[in-house]
Order: sequence, then C-alpha cells, then structure tokens
Amino acid sequence: MRGEILAAFAGVARPAQDAIAPHRCCECDTLAADLFPHAATALPDDVLRGHVWDLPLLSDAAKQYYLPAWLLHALADDRSDATDALVFALDADHRWKPATPYTAEQWLAIDHWLAFIREGVDEFFQPDIDRVRAKLPR
Repeated sequence: MRGEILAAFAGVARPAQDAIAPHRCCECDTLAADLFPHAATALPDDVLRGHVWDLPLLSDAAKQYYLPAWLLHALADDRSDATDALVFALDADHRWKPATPYTAEQWLAIDHWLAFIREGVDEFFQPDIDRVRAKLPR
C-alpha cells in the first residue's frame, strides 16, 4: 500500500510556498511556512499532527502534493486524527481539482487506502468511508 501511494503521487509538482494556502491569514501563512520546507513524503509527524485538520485550508495543488503525508500517516495508525481528517476532507468535495487533475492511479491509491483502513476502524465510521469510496472518480 505504501509503495502504491508513493508511486501514484511521485510526479506531483511541489507548490511554491505562497501557493500552499490560497487565503492570506496568520493560520494559513503558518501552515504554508510549516509545510513548505518538507517533501510530502518526509513531513515530520509533529508538523502533520499540528496541521492534521488543515486539509481544507490547502490549495488544490498543495492538497494533491501533500496528500501522501496524510495517507501514509493514517496508514501507519488508522485510528489517528489523520484518518478522520482525510475521510472528512474527501467527503467535503472542497479543493480537489488541481490544474493537473488527479490521475486514475492516484484515485485508485486513495480508494485502496480507504478499503484498507475501513477494516481497522469501528463500525460507526465505516459508512462514512463507504460513502466517500462511492463518490470517488472511476
């Protein structure tokens, strides 16, 4: 699963710091400053934990680039806030249309991740995952 995620997102361009969060405010500027020094696949756990609920603040391009950080973190611990944050962000349909669209391989990696984590979460969260999986592009 980890290899599939890394391969699917390997070609995503890293956004400039000023393109990470499209809204200018203290919270978004801090988010951009904290994420920018790190590659998506090397985002330190403390940085991700500090911004785990900030996916809606990311631009479309930044979300596509940094998504592997959330996927991999949640893969390592399906009961982490990264799992909830990512499922809810996927369900929200907010900023999922970058200039370079998600590839079929990226959507498939997300779907495989959802199927994998579904097995480790409680039955009350499973319908949320099922709903998100049904909405994914095929």
